[in-house]
Amino acid sequence: MEEMGNSNPRRPENLEEENLEGEQTPELRVRNDEGNNRSHVTYHVMVNRGSRDMTTNIYREENQTPDEEYNTSGSDDDVGTTAFTELVTLHILSQLLGGNNVRQRFRRHVRQTQDIEEEPPKATPMDPNCHLYQEIKCNIGQSSPVFTDYTHIIEKTRARQYSTDPLSCSQKLSTTSEFLPRHCCVADSFESRVFCGSYSNDGDIFICAPQDSCIRLYNTEGSKFNCYKNVDARDVGWSVLSTALSPDQNWFVYSTWSRFVNICNVHGEEEHHYSLDLYPEDEYHFCVFYVTFSKDNREILSATSDGNLYIYDREKQTRTVMIDAHQDDANGIAFSDSSGHVIYSTGDDGLCKVWDRRTLEGDSPCPVGVFAGHKDGITYVDSKEDGRYLITNSKDQSIKLWDIRKFSSSDAIDATIDKVARQRWDYRWQDVPRRALVECHRRLPGDSSIMTYTGHCIKNTLIRCKFSPSFTTGQRYIYTGCANGRVIIYDILTGEIVHKLITEQCNFCVRDVSWHPYQVGTLAASTWDGTLNLWTHEKRDNYVDSINEHQQIPFW
Repeated sequence: MEEMGNSNPRRPENLEEENLEGEQTPELRVRNDEGNNRSHVTYHVMVNRGSRDMTTNIYREENQTPDEEYNTSGSDDDVGTTAFTELVTLHILSQLLGGNNVRQRFRRHVRQTQDIEEEPPKATPMDPNCHLYQEIKCNIGQSSPVFTDYTHIIEKTRARQYSTDPLSCSQKLSTTSEFLPRHCCVADSFESRVFCGSYSNDGDIFICAPQDSCIRLYNTEGSKFNCYKNVDARDVGWSVLSTALSPDQNWFVYSTWSRFVNICNVHGEEEHHYSLDLYPEDEYHFCVFYVTFSKDNREILSATSDGNLYIYDREKQTRTVMIDAHQDDANGIAFSDSSGHVIYSTGDDGLCKVWDRRTLEGDSPCPVGVFAGHKDGITYVDSKEDGRYLITNSKDQSIKLWDIRKFSSSDAIDATIDKVARQRWDYRWQDVPRRALVECHRRLPGDSSIMTYTGHCIKNTLIRCKFSPSFTTGQRYIYTGCANGRVIIYDILTGEIVHKLITEQCNFCVRDVSWHPYQVGTLAASTWDGTLNLWTHEKRDNYVDSINEHQQIPFW
């Protein structure tokens, strides 16, 4: 925590080395330093490890009445102050006593205190006059759920019989969208982190890529989740970072810390595995962060560490286009609709750029528009696939919803670039700065986004966010992974968190999430504790007989 200063306790010379587990009785006195807004906090911590009186000075950024004193030893009135008292007590003890147990307890209290203090403010609802607001309200209807028999809903969904059902589309979506994922079971378990996991377009195949360099394909027809094929990945280095199934579901492509993207067949016992060279200028420091197929299945698009977008033509078997897209890493790429003409790209420069595929043949193609408003790099972009709306996930701890008809001005672009350039924290291993948690609720000048969603945590890796499926929810939700081991589901219209998917044993990062396109209330989460979790509306048993303990997986 940034506000916590360095404590330098003086240890008494004669200390008894016995009775290590003692009772801590913190006492807090607070007074204001004249001339500034910093509160001087003095702690006296008594530990039953001999006789000890240790004092440390901590500064907190908050306003206090001069000479005002608080005694929080037995008070439950001020939750924030009590939590801070316990936190600093544990910080002192971790330095005084040492040991992994004390340090682990200190880190847990850090997370708990952040959760208490950084509760996001009430979100601003979407303007009712907005086209998207009216569209979703029309899709899901205003009425309460019609069905009371959940089994009936499942049968209708799996049989794809909505077209012949006498109920209106809005009644069906109003019903099915109420069945959110609520119960967790383990679909599979590994000895390493799970980086990627997604359903196919029809939901009958699931592809998963843990960090063990082996890609798994699962048969997910009905309620199945059976692994039917393992593929050893090539040129892995660190991990498989991105996977994608082709629109015809006959091939999948994956990317690693390599100049190649690799493609392999989905079906059949015989493996057809090919490496496609992108020919980057700097092949030794090159990584493909995201890869996907074009809508017509003819091209493969990649977003890479050199800030470029690469397009590989499968028929010509060569890279045909390289776009100098971003000033820093390019992290995401998506199509605006099924036509495949308009492409969105995002990068660590904090910008989301819009490209027209039909104008990319020149020597120096330019974007047709730019979205600016994030204060840090963007980790992912997802399209509503209606040619109009998209969302971006960012290291500034927010998701933003954009309208392609409302591009940002040059002043807004400059403001975003300047703000991103002044960021000094490394999301890969540092904790989120407190200023980022505060500033994520504020808009930059010229921010053209429609909505901002806050309440999840982005750090450690490129965490993904997506629109909920159209068939079962009418895309009324936005859902995202979280570095705190959760899956967060937002209401797209109100900006409120409607549900948090939390497992009791998981405090590890959830990097990728995928909502089944047709099964009601079914969502897969790829976690860094080595489990592939399947969230469903109804309870299911684990798909694996035993679950490995992955508590010792190191961060690097």
